[in-house]
Amino acid sequence: MKSTLRKTFGAMLVCVTLGAVASAHAQTNIVSGPLPAGTNNWYRTNEYHLHGAVFVMSNSVLNIEAGTIIKGRNLATFGTNVGALYVTRGAKIYAEGTPQNPIIFTAEADDVTLPDDVGLYQRALWGGLVVFGQTTINGALDATGNSAPVKYEVYEGLPDIAISGENVFRYGGTNDNDSSGILRYVSIRHGGAKLSTDKEINGLSLGAVGRGTTIEFIEVYAIADDGYEFFGGTVNTKYLVSAFCDDDGFDVDMGYRGTNQFWFGIQAPDARNYGMELNNQINEIVTTNLLTPQADFKVYNCTLIGSGTANTSVTGGRNAAFVLRPYSAPKIFNSIFTDFNERGIELGTVNGVNAAVSVTNGYAQFHNNLWFGFVTGSGSTIVDNSIANLSRNTVASNYWNDTSLTNQIVNPQLTSISRTNFGATLDPRPATGSPAYSDAAAIPNDGFLTQVNYRGAFGPNDLWIAGWTALSEYGIVTPASTQTNIVSGPLPAGTNNWYRTNEYHLHGAVFVMSNSVLNIEAGTIIKGRNLATFGTNVGALYVTRGAKIYAEGTPQNPIIFTAEADDVTLPDDVGLYQRALWGGLVVFGQTTINGALDATGNSAPVKYEVYEGLPDIAISGENVFRYGGTNDNDSSGILRYVSIRHGGAKLSTDKEINGLSLGAVGRGTTIEFIEVYAIADDGYEFFGGTVNTKYLVSAFCDDDGFDVDMGYRGTNQFWFGIQAPDARNYGMELNNQINEIVTTNLLTPQADFKVYNCTLIGSGTANTSVTGGRNAAFVLRPYSAPKIFNSIFTDFNERGIELGTVNGVNAAVSVTNGYAQFHNNLWFGFVTGSGSTIVDNSIANLSRNTVASNYWNDTSLTNQIVNPQLTSISRTNFGATLDPRPATGSPAYADYANTPANLTAASYQGAFGSGRANWAADWTALNAYGILTSAGGVNPQAIVTATVPAPNPVTLIITPNGANVDITCTSQSGYSYQLESTTSLSAPIVWGNEGAAQAGTGSTLTFTVSATGAKYFRVVAN
Repeated sequence: MKSTLRKTFGAMLVCVTLGAVASAHAQTNIVSGPLPAGTNNWYRTNEYHLHGAVFVMSNSVLNIEAGTIIKGRNLATFGTNVGALYVTRGAKIYAEGTPQNPIIFTAEADDVTLPDDVGLYQRALWGGLVVFGQTTINGALDATGNSAPVKYEVYEGLPDIAISGENVFRYGGTNDNDSSGILRYVSIRHGGAKLSTDKEINGLSLGAVGRGTTIEFIEVYAIADDGYEFFGGTVNTKYLVSAFCDDDGFDVDMGYRGTNQFWFGIQAPDARNYGMELNNQINEIVTTNLLTPQADFKVYNCTLIGSGTANTSVTGGRNAAFVLRPYSAPKIFNSIFTDFNERGIELGTVNGVNAAVSVTNGYAQFHNNLWFGFVTGSGSTIVDNSIANLSRNTVASNYWNDTSLTNQIVNPQLTSISRTNFGATLDPRPATGSPAYSDAAAIPNDGFLTQVNYRGAFGPNDLWIAGWTALSEYGIVTPASTQTNIVSGPLPAGTNNWYRTNEYHLHGAVFVMSNSVLNIEAGTIIKGRNLATFGTNVGALYVTRGAKIYAEGTPQNPIIFTAEADDVTLPDDVGLYQRALWGGLVVFGQTTINGALDATGNSAPVKYEVYEGLPDIAISGENVFRYGGTNDNDSSGILRYVSIRHGGAKLSTDKEINGLSLGAVGRGTTIEFIEVYAIADDGYEFFGGTVNTKYLVSAFCDDDGFDVDMGYRGTNQFWFGIQAPDARNYGMELNNQINEIVTTNLLTPQADFKVYNCTLIGSGTANTSVTGGRNAAFVLRPYSAPKIFNSIFTDFNERGIELGTVNGVNAAVSVTNGYAQFHNNLWFGFVTGSGSTIVDNSIANLSRNTVASNYWNDTSLTNQIVNPQLTSISRTNFGATLDPRPATGSPAYADYANTPANLTAASYQGAFGSGRANWAADWTALNAYGILTSAGGVNPQAIVTATVPAPNPVTLIITPNGANVDITCTSQSGYSYQLESTTSLSAPIVWGNEGAAQAGTGSTLTFTVSATGAKYFRVVAN
């Protein structure tokens, strides 16, 4: 699962008082007791006041819009009288804020427009947020033990009350993949009121929450108990803040087994407990026998700052960074612990059982961490930099004695530690030269953890707590700053890193050169400037053959490419359809292509082409505008959550750059969640290549939405295109030959590509500005032979398909790869050619030339002329009413073709399904500019199919076989197995496919590969 998201414009935006806009005209809604069954929606235009306990009941959903304010009131002391929100077992909460519009839970006494109306450390004004799940836990305190069939616990000693037959305070079950929904960019403030004697509620309580839940970018601030408490569970988390809480920053009990990264904790300068309290058993009730499942959790990149070494108010020696209780066995990596008024680790020996004791999951382990600024126990005021004194009990403390773990007592050189709002000086990033930037342990490349090369929660350019937290709003944390970097020409050889705290301005053409890498952090803004007309003077980024780009945004932190004239904080400072303000993004690869226009033909040993008629110039011996080669598995890196806006400037006469140009890009490249917006040429152009894509948006481009040439052979799913209401070309222009240079002979390799689940919306049937009948959904040129499945095409001012007969060769002609095929698609709202204004619902008129058009005449293909009932079509920013999801009852939910196993299962036609399936919300210009609705916004990758069991571990055996190597692996029926290889295990690791995937049989599978060169292999089971 890989997650994270936004509609944002970069982390540099900090100058708005959070919540002020949301609450300016807010209506106060009083809520108490159980919410209504079904779906409940809370909106940012209202405030919601929790009067006592409020419950999201089983099988119900609570959606909370970004920017919403929720306040708690305690009706009286204890229990259900405490204002709090409980998400019960089987319920779901989708609280998805953004950096500019976090969701805030706070006390009714707190005016969120005033940063100092409640005390900086004021606590216990209300309760907190509690989420219950259904994972296996290891404790059960009720009289019966409830060990079978389901083990559950009752929250914090409260009575086991039932509402409408549901025991609302229970957590636990048998489903470790359980999902309770999504929490993202949520700030929980000034809570922690008492539930019962000696039992306070936590800021965020997670009771048996499963790994199907997404929890990231959460802050708990000034809580009277723990910041976070994990009562068992398997949930994974990222980007958690625990600030100024009264007990522990993070508390773990009852067999918690998740993976976590980027935790930050800071304590207030008064009496506090531990940075982390880590238990295996039931919290504060320690038994001598091991309870199972045993705790097995990991934390990477944590920074914990104590209450201060000069704090004299701590009694009992309890302000240690950690307390470890028996059997807890955490694994803590690449972290920083500093400024505590006691030791680093307190070992909680109870009833003769030592805290270092573990069973299945080994001892507690602390790997590659930095420790500094601790005070020994018994009232000593001397800062302790001695390993011997860092823990009170060193029995079996292999986390110190194993020198391979490289814990160090050394100053991490944090930029600034502050616990006050004088001057906004808290900056926990390590300064330049800090030891935090060396000796970090390798981070598993598991699809969840982020690959970083530093220790602690913050890198040099990533102060991710700025902007959305109470720490930031209250003037404690240093504001994020933006630096403008001018870049031009070739980037330096090797690895280049661009950070979201900077802006990068492309002055003319910028090149990532062969064998070099460009890493672009999520949330980074890149702007293009044209130094003059044409060629290398046009601001653009070129990734040359053999180079790699890793531009991995998130839904709430997309990477934005736009024009220098575009202020991304203002959604209307450039025209809605304004184009050609700069160039675009161009990626070149090394796959086999079928065209070569230079004088020599360059047909052997490598066939290449030169991009868009530009001169074949060389920089440092490298021809930077060439693409093509012989490696169809080539990788150019990863593009994910990238928005490319207002480009398409001319490169030469009649040659404009595209939004995203893909020249001979290979299938080793990842391209998904990409938007091109208001481009003066095509949105996307595939110049050959084998790359596969998912989740592409082409909006308001001047030529074609999607253009294919030169033998493209990829597989694609979830494409969405919409045209502006002026003169446009085709939704798709599909060629086999060299673009716009049509030859009568078939060029090979022949185009053989597939598109599943596409929605194309034209410029409108009422658009009278189209001339020449060129606003068709498709133009097919000779030999192209696409296969289009489960798609929707509508609202074009011409026919569905224009057949481009050239030099006597008909567009329907194909050879190896058969005719063009359109399977299980919906067509509606077309106008015939020659100026007719009548909407055409006739198959006969959907294509201008019906010769060999078996994509109509074969009834088994079930193309239909029928209204797809899209919820709303809009091309303006009045009311954010564009919603291309088919309405309930649409024919899009029937008669779809089965989706191949290697694609995402989709039981509908078109790019969008029903309900929470608006994958283009949050991160696109369409959404940021107020055109596309935010309704149903969700990151598809964050939805885990919880009922699918993981495949068994795979055993590999490598056997020489002449000039080859045979790699055999175990397999299971129902799974697909793909052999992958890499030549280096240094980050960033790039894996490429070796041959085709094989279906599991229950016995061994064999992959045969060439024995040349040194490679590392793995098998991925899906």
